[in-house]
Amino acid sequence: MSTNRKLEVIIAGGGIGGASAAIFLSSIEGINVTVLENRPGRSSSVDGGILMLGPNGMNVLKGLGVSAHLLTRSNGIPVHWLSMLDSAGGNIGKVPQGSTARYGFPSTMTTRWDILEVLLDEVEKRRIPIKWNSKVVGLEQMSDGAIVRWTEDGTEHEKKVDLLIGSDGIWSNVRTLMYKGLGLATPKPRYSGLLGAGGFIDLASIPGFNDYLNAERPVVMIQGRRGFIGLTLVEKDARRIAWWSTYEAADRSREEWQIPKDETFKELKRRFSDWAFPVPQILEVAENATAEAPLLWPISEVEGLPHWHNDGTVVLIGDAAHAMPPHSGQGASQALEDAAHLGHLLRQYMSSSGEQEASLSDIRSVLSTFQKAREGRVGGIIAEANRRGDQKRDMSAFGMFMKKWGMKLVFAFMRESWMDGWFGYQVPGIDEWEKSRMSST
Repeated sequence: MSTNRKLEVIIAGGGIGGASAAIFLSSIEGINVTVLENRPGRSSSVDGGILMLGPNGMNVLKGLGVSAHLLTRSNGIPVHWLSMLDSAGGNIGKVPQGSTARYGFPSTMTTRWDILEVLLDEVEKRRIPIKWNSKVVGLEQMSDGAIVRWTEDGTEHEKKVDLLIGSDGIWSNVRTLMYKGLGLATPKPRYSGLLGAGGFIDLASIPGFNDYLNAERPVVMIQGRRGFIGLTLVEKDARRIAWWSTYEAADRSREEWQIPKDETFKELKRRFSDWAFPVPQILEVAENATAEAPLLWPISEVEGLPHWHNDGTVVLIGDAAHAMPPHSGQGASQALEDAAHLGHLLRQYMSSSGEQEASLSDIRSVLSTFQKAREGRVGGIIAEANRRGDQKRDMSAFGMFMKKWGMKLVFAFMRESWMDGWFGYQVPGIDEWEKSRMSST
């Protein structure tokens, strides 16, 4: 492998992490990148639910040149604070979520689909090849690269590459193939014992709700003994709200998680029907609004993965490397940080290599630096996410009393600066992408 030819890279997975990695790498002279995505094509409607994108994630999108595009879409509202209540409707406190003055952006509540649409628009603008209905099925290590095999519309293809980036999610096939090549058992996602459920309802369907949730208080999170309920505005015109719940549930097989609608709402009502307005009303409207069951997501994680890369031909990013529980609101932001950091290191490598002959050990050094730089930060966020998740499990009345007053005490003294470690973090070299883009235009 030498740097006087293009470095061939395949990215498995065209989600937020994979699409952003493709954009970063396409900006580096000397790299050819192709994306393989298992979905049949771009979705034409909201797909994948809501998420909070922290200021750190927004700053990565700024580096990509797409943050302004995201903010002009009909979905997406700024969130400066989270309002925390108890199940009786009492106020617990507020949690800062960032400001433009301190971080360049506040947090943004939007949908996964909107973020992905913005990224895919940029992928298409740059004419980055993306092969839909494609899945990596084989990996053969060579002395100077690897043979990647994938199915595309049912037909098998293969290509010799210098690097395969696995961004194919929590059930990553690339992770399985990589660990098999290393002669190691593949770490499996671990179910946390918590189940998420949620959906959308029209704001006008509940009288008085526009006084409860509005631009000044766009997100409310309600803590109780039998779980957790979150409510948020998503659309700028505030026609709909999203609701979601987290509560303990026994593990099931992947097929058994297709729980009937009536069974799901029976459990939700058992847990939350005696909570204060507007929780019972939301469940009633949600149950009657559609024949479909609410979206369910068993909350699993991939934590402490010992190997994010092999001997220089494969690296994992995003959920493939460190799928984290949603309780931190940092999953998408960390996938974006992964893509930006890996892109930064590869850009440094390509600019310093010149015409010298490169070996697998050179790429291995890049990938090793990437894992060392990222795993400490990601591990700390996962630990905090698990701590928050444990607060959503069933608890006694005394446990809830202690939790509530402990939160009140913390929130009374909490300042925006406490979030600097998460929101104030900037990926090395992130500003250079913007400068490079500006100079080239």
